[in-house]
Amino acid sequence: MKGKRFVTLVSAAALAATAAACSGGKPAADPGNSETPKTGNPDSSDKMYDISFLNFAYTIFPDPNGKGVEMIREKFNANIKAQFVLQSDYKEKLNVIMASGDMPDVVAIKDLDSNYYKWAKQGAFLPLDEYIDKYETFKAVPKTIYDQFRVNGHIYSIPMYAPTYTFSGTIRQDWLDNLGLKMPTNYKELLEVAIAFTKNDPDGNGKNDTYGFALGQDISPTHAMGAYWSTAWYHKDADGNYIPGLIGPGRKEVIETLAAAYKEGAVTKDFAVLNWDQTNKEFYSGKAGIFIGTPTGMVEDYYLGLLKVNPTAKVSPIPFFVAPDGSQGNPKARGFFGLSTLSAKLKNEPDKVNKILEILDYGRQFIPVDERTPQNEQFDWLMGGNGVGYEMVNGKAVPKPGQEGNTPIQFMLQRHEFWKPWAPNDEANQYSKASYNSPEMQAFIAKIEEMEKTYNKTPYDDPSYLVYSETQAAKGTELDKYLLGEQTKMISGQRPVSDWDKMIQEWKSRGGEQILKEVNEGIKAAQK
Repeated sequence: MKGKRFVTLVSAAALAATAAACSGGKPAADPGNSETPKTGNPDSSDKMYDISFLNFAYTIFPDPNGKGVEMIREKFNANIKAQFVLQSDYKEKLNVIMASGDMPDVVAIKDLDSNYYKWAKQGAFLPLDEYIDKYETFKAVPKTIYDQFRVNGHIYSIPMYAPTYTFSGTIRQDWLDNLGLKMPTNYKELLEVAIAFTKNDPDGNGKNDTYGFALGQDISPTHAMGAYWSTAWYHKDADGNYIPGLIGPGRKEVIETLAAAYKEGAVTKDFAVLNWDQTNKEFYSGKAGIFIGTPTGMVEDYYLGLLKVNPTAKVSPIPFFVAPDGSQGNPKARGFFGLSTLSAKLKNEPDKVNKILEILDYGRQFIPVDERTPQNEQFDWLMGGNGVGYEMVNGKAVPKPGQEGNTPIQFMLQRHEFWKPWAPNDEANQYSKASYNSPEMQAFIAKIEEMEKTYNKTPYDDPSYLVYSETQAAKGTELDKYLLGEQTKMISGQRPVSDWDKMIQEWKSRGGEQILKEVNEGIKAAQK
C-alpha cells in the first residue's frame, strides 16, 4: 500500500508471500458419519439469516447466486449475499462504503492501514473478544498474531491464515560437490564459495559463465541467513531501543559480503536495474549459484526450467547461520493475510453473530493433506463435491476452473480464492505434497521444509508488527528507498561501506529519528 502502511521495512522476504505457529483446529468429519461437525454455538432453530459479505478478489469472482450459496443456505440456514471487488479497486470502494455508514455484516480487510485503526476506534467494528474462546479455529490463533491488529486492547477481526515462512538461502549443491566445497555456515565461508563459483568453473563446461550471488534491484533478495541479518526490527541501539534491520549490524555484514563479492565478479553485474523476474532467471538459467527459496509460493516452472537446461542440477537450502548472539532462525512473517470484521450494528443480534462465526469457523477447520479426498465429507462439501467443484488428479484434489460459484468455500466469509484452513503449524501444510505437481519440485520443496524444521530453532517475532507509526506511513517508503540506494552504491563500490554510520545519521535526519521514537514508544506500550 502506498503512503499508508503498517511498520515494516522493505524485504525480499515479503511475499505474497509468504508468506503461523499455533495450536490445531477441530478434527475433520468421520467419513462414516452423516453428520458433519459444527462448532461454536450453532442455532438449532429454522430461522434463516441474511448475511451480507464484502470481499476483495484477485482473479476469481464467483457467481453470488451459484450452487455454493445454496449449499450454505441448506446447511446453515444462512443466505450469503456476497459482493467481490477487484483488489486494486477495493480500498476506494471500502472507503466509500464505510463513509456512508452502511457497512455490510461482514467485511474483509485487505490492509492494516490508518483506515483500519480509524474505523475500529470510531466503533464501526464489533469487538469479538468474548467470542474467541467459543470457536476452535479462533482459539488456535496465537496471541502474537491477534496483538498485531488489536485496537485499544480489543480484537475486532478474525485473521485469515498465512504461513510464517519467509525466504531462506538456497545454493547449487552440485556445484559445491564438483568443487569439493562444504555447505557454508557463515558469511566468510559464503563469500569464499561465491568467489569459487565465479572463478573455478563449477559446472565443468570449460567456460567462464558462472558466478555466486543472484541479486536484483533494491538488493533483492536480501541474502539474510537468519533474523540477525534480516530487515526485521531485531537489534537495539546503545539506549536499548529497537532499530530497523536495514541499519542494523547484521545488515552491514551482508552489505560488506556482497561488496567484497562484487569486486570479484561474484554478484550479478547489473543487479541495480534488474527486476524480480530477471533476477530469478539469473539463477534458474544456470548462471548464478546462490539464491533463495521457501516452502510456499515458489514458481514450479522456474525450477523445472533449470533442470531442463541442466538435468544434473541439484539445489539445496542453506541452513540458517548461527548468529553472534547464539540465535539460529528466520524472522516470522505476519502469519495472516486479510481479516474478517463484523459490523458493530450486530451488537444486539447475538444469534446472528454466532451464526456468522459458526460459518467462518467451519470454513477454517484444518483437514490434513492426506485426508483431502472425496471420502472426507467435510472437505468434499467445502470444495463443492468431487467432479463438480474439484477433481482428483494424481491423488490430489484440484479445483475445477470456472466452477467456483459451485463451491461453498468461496462464500464462507473469509479469503476465498484459495482454501486457507487454520493450520496447527507451518509443517502441517505439507506444501511439498499439496502445492506442487512434479516429483522433482516436490523433492526440492521437501528439502526446504526439512531445513526449516531442523534449523529454524529460534524463529523471531518482529515487535514492529505491533505498531502503527504515522511517520512511517508518511515517509517510510521514501526512507527505505534512500537506504537501499545508498547500500546499492556500497555494493557496487560507489560509496565505501565505512560510511555506514554516516548513512544512518542521514537517514535519521530525513525522518528516521521520528520513526525510531514512534515505533519504540508503540512497542513499549504494546508490551505492557
